[in-house]
Amino acid sequence: MTILLEANNLWFSYNGSKYIIRDISITIREGQIYMIFGRSGVGKTTLLKLLKGILVPVKGEIKYKGKFMNGQAKREVYRTIGYIPQGFGVVMNLTVLENVIIGALSRISLLHSLLGRFPEHEIRKAEEILKMLNIYDLRYDKVSRISGGQRQRVAIARALMQDPEVILADEFISQLDPVTSLEILDDFKKLAEQRKIGIVITTHDIQLVSDYADEVLVMKDGTIVYRAMQEMINKDDLLRAMI
Repeated sequence: MTILLEANNLWFSYNGSKYIIRDISITIREGQIYMIFGRSGVGKTTLLKLLKGILVPVKGEIKYKGKFMNGQAKREVYRTIGYIPQGFGVVMNLTVLENVIIGALSRISLLHSLLGRFPEHEIRKAEEILKMLNIYDLRYDKVSRISGGQRQRVAIARALMQDPEVILADEFISQLDPVTSLEILDDFKKLAEQRKIGIVITTHDIQLVSDYADEVLVMKDGTIVYRAMQEMINKDDLLRAMI
């Protein structure tokens, strides 16, 4: 499987003294779901921001499709790595369709985006994605008026508008009920298999890790203390690693 994103020996500190991320290495391959498991405050969100290029490591290197993440390569990362933050990052006073089209802004001129006039082919593309995620009928509804699970699908649809090769999702099911969480993860599993997208999900739900991860990484105190492929995942080992 093709390597899409590769991080080697990452270190990061917000204040120059205490390291939030310590010597982390991770490889993201196409068509795979990676789950980063750990308690709140262990550095999961910071790691995703480093992989996206929002933050720059103090030490270590990140490669996207074999290129160091700087200059032109970093601009390519912003176009083709989707990022779903905690809280989904949707704009409540916009419609579902408008939120999804935001994912295409890197391909749309500034003038068109300011005027709210989007190319017809981008609108059609957004509508096809909404159909795939079963929220097409909501396309003209304000996001503030739909459910949490539907908002999550809007966030996924917006990420897909970027034509991503990697999606980074930060605790994106923590606010959803169990049934909706499983439905969303089923959607992600199909995306990984059908579109060969590499997906990284941070979570503290041990059941979801064992059911959906192709590979799990446990974080503690800013570093990875345990790794296991799907066939080797053991819940007791995960819990022991986290404590």
